[in-house]
Amino acid sequence: QSYLLRRIGKYLEDNGRTLVGWDEILQGGMDTSAVVMAWRGVGKGLEALSAGHRTIMSPGAYCYFDTYQDAPELLPEAMGGYLPLSKVYSFDPEEALSAGIESNLDYSGILGVQANLWTEYIPAGEHAEMMVYPRLYAISEIAWSRPESKDYEDFHKRALLLCERMSGAGYNVFDLANEFGNRPAALRPVRHKALGCKVIYNAPFNSTYAAAGETALTDGLKGGWTYSDGRWQGFISRKRMDVTVDLGKVARISSVELDFMQVCGPEVFLPAEVAISLSEDGENFTEVRRVERDVVRDDKVTFVTDSWRGKARCRYVRVEARSGKFGGWVFSDEIVIK
Repeated sequence: QSYLLRRIGKYLEDNGRTLVGWDEILQGGMDTSAVVMAWRGVGKGLEALSAGHRTIMSPGAYCYFDTYQDAPELLPEAMGGYLPLSKVYSFDPEEALSAGIESNLDYSGILGVQANLWTEYIPAGEHAEMMVYPRLYAISEIAWSRPESKDYEDFHKRALLLCERMSGAGYNVFDLANEFGNRPAALRPVRHKALGCKVIYNAPFNSTYAAAGETALTDGLKGGWTYSDGRWQGFISRKRMDVTVDLGKVARISSVELDFMQVCGPEVFLPAEVAISLSEDGENFTEVRRVERDVVRDDKVTFVTDSWRGKARCRYVRVEARSGKFGGWVFSDEIVIK
C-alpha cells in the first residue's frame, strides 16, 4: 500500500496535483505532501499532524451524516448510529486534538472540517437533503467560527429559521422544530440495588465497545439510540454475554431487568436466549427466568427489555445472553436490580 500510494502521489505532484487520502494512508508511511482525511477519530488527525501532513478533520463520531439524527423509529432506515444536531455542533477540532498533548503542535496544518454522506441507504436526492440539513449548518459554523463565539442555544434558533426558509424554498429539510431527541431511558440515571456493585465477567466484553469497562453494567447509565455512544457494552466472544453481579451481601430482591438492542446492518442482534440465575454463595445458582426468541433480520433499530419479577434472597445475580443463528454482536447497557 505504501509503495503504491507514494508512487501515485509523486505522479500527481509532478502534474500539479495533490494526493488526498483517508487516514489509512498513514499505515506504512506516506510522503508529507499528501493530505490526510482523519475519519477514524481525532487521534488520527493528531497522528497525521505530528507526521507533518496537512489534515482535514472528518471524524465519524461528529461528521458522518449517514447516521440517524433523531429517534430511528421516526426516520427512514439509515446506516445506524445517532448523530443529532447538538453533537455535530459540539465538535471542536483543535480542542479535541490538544487535550493532554504538548502545546507546540502546529494547528495550521488543519485545512478544515468535512462532513460525509454515504448513500447505501439513501435512494433519492430528497432523502439526502433531509440527512444533510440542518446538520450541515453546524459543520459550517464549526469551520467558520472561533470556538469561544459558539452558543448552541443561539445557533439552534438560527437553525430553526434556516430550516423554515429552506423548506419554503422546496428543500426536504429535517423537521428540527419537532425533534424527539435521545432515547428517553438515557436521559437520567437509574437508581437500583446493584448501583456501583462489582460485575464478574465470566465472558469478556470487547475492548472496542467497552463503555465504562467493568463498571458499565452497574453505573446507573442507560444507553441511547446507538451502541457506539459509550454506554452500551458489546460482547462478541464465543459465549457472548455471561456476567455475574455481586451485591456485596445477601439481600431480598424483587426484579432483575436489562435492555438489548438490534441493528442488523452492523451485525448487532438481539440475543436468542437469555437466562437469569440467582445464588447466595456464588457457586450454586438457581435459574429463575429464561427467555427464548426467534431473532429476525430486518431493517429496524429495535430495543427490548428482558426481566424477572418475583421474591428471592440472593447475593449474586448471573445473566447469560447467547446469540442465535445470525451470530453477531450482543449489546446491553445496565443490569437493573430492585
